[in-house]
Amino acid sequence: MNTHMGDVQLQRESAVDTNNVEANLVIDAQKGDEQAFGQIYDIWATKVYRFIYIKVKDAPTAEDITSEVFLKAWERIHQYRPQANAKFSTWLYTVARNTIIDHYRATKTTEISFDDLPEIADLEGDEIYQEATDLDKALTQLPAEYEKVLRLRFVDGHSISKVAQIVRKKEDNVRAITSRALKKLREILEG
Repeated sequence: MNTHMGDVQLQRESAVDTNNVEANLVIDAQKGDEQAFGQIYDIWATKVYRFIYIKVKDAPTAEDITSEVFLKAWERIHQYRPQANAKFSTWLYTVARNTIIDHYRATKTTEISFDDLPEIADLEGDEIYQEATDLDKALTQLPAEYEKVLRLRFVDGHSISKVAQIVRKKEDNVRAITSRALKKLREILEG
């Protein structure tokens, strides 16, 4: 039993050590140390790439955006201010999320074809609002926590990290709640 307790203590110390190492790397990078930023890149590049790939679903685009994220992070790292309730990764993922948004804004087509416009008849009556009404009703049937997380995430458009801050839970917990809530919402809509 003592060995197990020792293992837990070592895990905690190693997590603290990792956070300290990362904090020191950030401080050094803010002073212009390119090697320190290179180590930050080594720690986070794969995770940021995965985050971006999930959003864009195209490997070359995800690679380009990942490069852009780290370029922006290097250029703006002096703006990062450590906070008790937000880690460096929160800031980095915010840069990634904003870069993805910029990508979609830049690639959005501004021309609309007449074929894409709805028929005038489609705009008459209540049918156009029925789907939104059904979704809203289904959301209100969810447990309060599920409804809140889904509305923050998909209606208000907040990132996982922002939702986690608002509901005062860890990001992994918010991801799990989102997954369970979407499953339950699907059951309600299909049933």
